[in-house]
Amino acid sequence: MSMWSSTADTLVAYKSEGSACKYADKELGGLQAPTAQTPYIRSKNYCAVNRGMFGGGEICGACFRLTYHGDHEQHLGRPGSDVIQVVDSGSWATFDCHMTAFHQITGERTAIFPISYERVACDAPGSPVAAVLHKDYYFSKLVFNNLRYPVKSAELDVSGTKYPLKLVGGWWYVWTGNVKGRVSFSIAEDDGSHVELDGCFGGWENRKAGSACSGSQKLLLQASPMATEISNLTNASNHSQTPEASFFVYP
Repeated sequence: MSMWSSTADTLVAYKSEGSACKYADKELGGLQAPTAQTPYIRSKNYCAVNRGMFGGGEICGACFRLTYHGDHEQHLGRPGSDVIQVVDSGSWATFDCHMTAFHQITGERTAIFPISYERVACDAPGSPVAAVLHKDYYFSKLVFNNLRYPVKSAELDVSGTKYPLKLVGGWWYVWTGNVKGRVSFSIAEDDGSHVELDGCFGGWENRKAGSACSGSQKLLLQASPMATEISNLTNASNHSQTPEASFFVYP
């Protein structure tokens, strides 16, 4: 694990277009974006991951418990643990964390630390959020956050016509053309849970960049915690797959 940055607006300023997961993209309002209001982003308990772990963006929004066991070869820091949310890619270490999380886990402000990590459910108070990143006549880009687990699939419904969304490197897009009507989203999380957001944006024709919807949430299915599959998120990493959800990482 490495330290990413200590600045408050890292998610907005690190890249001109914001982080790969787009939660605090400038088009959404930066740190005031509706998708940047999770407990982890607000408290700066977030990290980027390496490209192998990030994959095609399927890991965006996932939460992990990172633990330092005090086993640094130079005896730096002290043992610690914290839950973080994945918000970006491009790290050369497995996790590259904001200073707040890094210090909580290690007691230090720099250096590289060996850690273990475990996938956990995110704390998601309130309702899931769908936000419009970009729209034009033909297609729209959307971002989802404040879910317990990352979005595995999503479907848009406009007045009864359904449109599947496609994941592109952390954000989602849908091609609809110039349609109008009542909007709902059906979201499948990667633990098997399904939620639905209804009555969004005051109609599809009224959406614009920065528009957000938590709508009226309906929990369609709550998966058992034991049903969560970790392997899909770790196959692309540089570590051997094991039956357990906990791995040792160096760095």
